[in-house]
Amino acid sequence: MTERRDFTKEQRALIGATASLCISACPGAGKTHAIVQRFIERPVRHPRKGIALISFTNAAADEARRRIAAGSDLLCVPNFIGTIDAFINRYLVAPGMLERKGVSPTFRDKWSSLPNTTIDAGLAISPSLDAFVVDAQSAKLDIARLPYADRRTAHNLKPEQVSRLERLALGLWTKLVAGGTLTAAASRTALRVYLEDPNLKQQLAQLLTDRFSEVIVDEIQDCCEEDILVLELLREAGICLTVVGDLEQAIYGFRQQTATRLSAFLHGLPAGERLDGNFRSSPAICSIVDSLRSTDDSDKSVGRYQSDSTAVQLVSFARTNELPKKLMKISSDNHLGHKDMVVLAHAANTARSAAGAATEYQVGTSKLALLAAAMYIVSDESRSGAERSQALTSVGRYLRELGDDGDLQQQAYLAKFGITEREFREECLRLAGLVPDPYNAPPSALKTTLATATASQERLGWSSGSLRIPAGDDWPGVPKPSEAALSYSTVHGFKGLERTCVALVIPESTRSDLASGVDQWTAGTAGEARRVLYVGASRAERLLVIAAHRSIYGEVLSNLQRDGVPVEQV
Repeated sequence: MTERRDFTKEQRALIGATASLCISACPGAGKTHAIVQRFIERPVRHPRKGIALISFTNAAADEARRRIAAGSDLLCVPNFIGTIDAFINRYLVAPGMLERKGVSPTFRDKWSSLPNTTIDAGLAISPSLDAFVVDAQSAKLDIARLPYADRRTAHNLKPEQVSRLERLALGLWTKLVAGGTLTAAASRTALRVYLEDPNLKQQLAQLLTDRFSEVIVDEIQDCCEEDILVLELLREAGICLTVVGDLEQAIYGFRQQTATRLSAFLHGLPAGERLDGNFRSSPAICSIVDSLRSTDDSDKSVGRYQSDSTAVQLVSFARTNELPKKLMKISSDNHLGHKDMVVLAHAANTARSAAGAATEYQVGTSKLALLAAAMYIVSDESRSGAERSQALTSVGRYLRELGDDGDLQQQAYLAKFGITEREFREECLRLAGLVPDPYNAPPSALKTTLATATASQERLGWSSGSLRIPAGDDWPGVPKPSEAALSYSTVHGFKGLERTCVALVIPESTRSDLASGVDQWTAGTAGEARRVLYVGASRAERLLVIAAHRSIYGEVLSNLQRDGVPVEQV
């Protein structure tokens, strides 16, 4: 059914528990193996009910499905394996909206995946609807959600201009939601409304009770307020709950306001024995993870690198563009290839520079320039999977905006052309692959290529006729990639993943990034910045490199030596 392995005593206790349970697990503890095995063995089974296994990312849900044999009845109704968003959408918001409004909704990850969802008020910027925090009564522009290049312009807007944008955003949001299209954020707004209705809440609780005998939740620390509402509803409905996670990996700042409520909820569940065997990392990496953790818990290296004696490598830098050569040499000296290393930082630009990857460049605002940028990212293997997936979504949105059906809801659009969502994305990927590097030729060449893609135009209903060639037939900006670039990501983007070698970059202090995590680490205080360091370091399997700016290098070295972490200065 799954990859065969021996389970530890603590994992077996988790697998075989017959009542609700809360389990704390260290990084690399094999908790996904254990909860999948619990899902398979089903100690809390019911002949007519299913079990739900909930994660917080599609990647984690896909991994759980992979570990269960294809074609297994366990992947079928009435069971559920998926994200918390998918669970909320399917079992709470969809039936709630059908009961309240007689509408069966469709769900999108972001508004930007749909055409014509920018707010045009005749101003210098036209923000995506995603840039607004919206509830049923108001919309507020969140400047932090805007592209970096637009933020200064947004700061300079007059109050009446901001109000106009917000009125238009609320109107568009209301129209889309009334038509049955919701994003994750809009779905959670609806969820709150439905759970505030006592009668509807009771109906939804009964639906869950009739469907599931148990719900297993992975990465419990990633819960936001609405997720906790769902967990409380499940507990009130008498459904067995098994929750697993590591509160030290709670690194999403917008969720911190829920920490007290989540802690209270978890304390209401029986606590199981902590999973402290780390199957991922070497002893030195386990040692620095213990040092970065704000509690007294300790991990044991029990996996394939348990006998590896490699120390944590500490390197100093003044500018991040010094790091690519240094990191590549460390990788080579430790008999690792460049693909074995990933560079992590709090900010994407810091990670990109330290990895020697393409620098940021001016994309432009024309549809042709936007398409070129998205197509380039789709084919750029140095980018993260999330970046490439988002770029592919952008390709689809731009193509829809080049057609006559931009006002159709996505489901209606797919039905009109007789394709599925997967076929739509495959067609977009096929088109992006026609010109993997649009910047190798002038803009007119890309327009000519797109004009010849008649099969795609017919199948997806778009036309290249309205595409404008930039002035002088020159791109506004061109990326400058390095062929020897290392892969890179933000710490947040790499959460849940692992790599043989991780280089964690701590830049000069701004007291708002990883450097403030060093302050917290030094003082022995808890905080999100320290937890980000903890998550970044714990992604490493055999080798961890800490690249510390020279202004904090001494402080980092002192912390490592204070806590007995094996360290080698490079």
